[in-house]
Amino acid sequence: MTFEYRQNAPVIFGAGAISALGGRVKALGCKKALCVYDAGGEASGGVAKAIGSLEAAGIACVRFGGVRPDAPMETIDEGGELGLREKVDCIVGIGGGSSLDSAKAIAILMTHPGPIKRYVLARPIAVKTEVPVVCVATTAGTGSEVTHVAIVNRTDVNAKWSVFVTPTLAVVDPELTLTLPKRETANTGLDALSHAAESITCTASSPHSDLLALAAIRKIFDNLYTCWSEPGNLAARTEMALASNWAGIAFDEAMCHVGHSLADALSSAFHTPHGYNCAIALPEALAAAAPAAPDKLRLIAEAMRLPLKGGESGEELAAAVAGGIRGLMRSMEVKSLREQGFDRSRVLACAGEVAENHLSSYCPVKITPQVAETLLARMYDNY
Repeated sequence: MTFEYRQNAPVIFGAGAISALGGRVKALGCKKALCVYDAGGEASGGVAKAIGSLEAAGIACVRFGGVRPDAPMETIDEGGELGLREKVDCIVGIGGGSSLDSAKAIAILMTHPGPIKRYVLARPIAVKTEVPVVCVATTAGTGSEVTHVAIVNRTDVNAKWSVFVTPTLAVVDPELTLTLPKRETANTGLDALSHAAESITCTASSPHSDLLALAAIRKIFDNLYTCWSEPGNLAARTEMALASNWAGIAFDEAMCHVGHSLADALSSAFHTPHGYNCAIALPEALAAAAPAAPDKLRLIAEAMRLPLKGGESGEELAAAVAGGIRGLMRSMEVKSLREQGFDRSRVLACAGEVAENHLSSYCPVKITPQVAETLLARMYDNY
């Protein structure tokens, strides 16, 4: 067996790490940054701290606070136009997944002709950017600061597709997550859980990605509920920030699979938060993978600290893992699709999109439209 492992970007991690941002960006030879963020990043205090550090190092800052959820292509084009007009020489994304993905996509437009939809295709391509892309995370879930994935909403075809852009530097300061509201704490933390669990059970996993993913799962089950119930607990927030980062490296090295295909389809149909969609999908995605990867389900169950007797089948392990995930979700008052008023038939109508999503090919079992419909039905009925 041969495999490759890597890390896309150096990570500055720890409480107060944001203060190092300006000096590190200056060391890259940059003089003028386009700061890309949304309302959440601004509310966290992360934007003010990031810009403060940049300006203290002599970096001029151009503000682009127009990021919207799910990174619509129109917003990317708008940010690209601003960056070109202002002649910036680096991009600094500050926030959660949408802000960091937007920053990576905007970096493409600094040296490649737009619009961004030219590069965001159903089957992702890698685009080399020439300006540094620095990612400052203000949530503990997306892992986008260390992945080469930038998800963009192709609004012209009502689909979330990806383009691959490698970040230059990541800053993960858990203090920036202390103001994250309860719902976002739950959704982003469950997103990190899905990254870890799907990367372990995908067809491209490796011992290195498994190591990081399993460590992330342990930290998530030990700390996520505490972050939700005690928002100011910096120790738990620090552990969750580390878990999110490790899960991001793991799935970037391996891949996610049908859980994210299911999540993307729900996002396109209902515009529900990505982390929520991933959480609803994860038990069924793992159940789908269980017959082909029972040993991986056992590793996940052990990382969740579930009581096992030994000798459980893949299906039994999947049921135990699913129960543990749903229990964590209920403890944080995560609502079901039914409770939110979504129509079951509309959910099942997403089956074709799930089967066509390139991520489904990384599931260890074949995802046909019929299998996808069954998984969607179980998502609706089982939680």
